[in-house]
Amino acid sequence: MSRSNASGAAVWTLAAFAAQIAASLFLNGTLRPAGMLLMALCYLMNAFAAFRLRCWVALGASAVGALLTVAVPNGTEPAWVGNMAVNLLFLLFYLPMERDFDRRLRAADASAQTLRLGRTWAMATLVQRGASMMGFLPYFEGQAELSVQQGVYTALFCVQMGLEVVALLAAVVSYVWMVRYLWRAKTLLAEGKV
Repeated sequence: MSRSNASGAAVWTLAAFAAQIAASLFLNGTLRPAGMLLMALCYLMNAFAAFRLRCWVALGASAVGALLTVAVPNGTEPAWVGNMAVNLLFLLFYLPMERDFDRRLRAADASAQTLRLGRTWAMATLVQRGASMMGFLPYFEGQAELSVQQGVYTALFCVQMGLEVVALLAAVVSYVWMVRYLWRAKTLLAEGKV
């Protein structure tokens, strides 16, 4: 596969991330259909990026994500099932993609700093998605309401809040490092750059 294809895959992944952020702005309001459309577009752009990179696991995860977004536009019942599915799909997309970019960057003699960006992105993504999945387990349902009724935070509510804080902090690291890494991959893997 040519380096220009890998560079293009980085561009498409960045564009998909922009669509994902735009979708998140609309998903919880009256413009939910627009948010769902943007989320489906995000998955399709990720699928195209995975195809350009020849990363078949990521391509499959993106295709399933797009199909689920269209087939179940109002989410799943119970909600934790949908949360698990979305987080697993993003793990199955981002982790194989990072590994494939790493392989191509290593072959192009990229610096250790660049490769470290990718590893940080992968680890932060794993922590973010894992903490998010754990925070939505059925054990935590209704803990906020129970805490209000009792007038004191329950132990499970404190654990849930801790997981949400970990997921939020890991998301910030993951997304910042992802953008830095993919931008560098786009530049370094462009035809004739390395």
